[in-house]
Amino acid sequence: MGNTFSLKENAYRIIVAVAYRFYAVYIKFIGTHQQYDQVDAAPIEMD
Repeated sequence: MGNTFSLKENAYRIIVAVAYRFYAVYIKFIGTHQQYDQVDAAPIEMD
């Protein structure tokens, strides 16, 4: 599951996955709150 953060004074949301083993952060989703409400963060896969 990813972590969720608000961007630009809560205008956008970003979901990231942290790969601690590789010291990397992967961006899984960036969108508005309306788009975020339609997304289930858990199954978003990295390509």
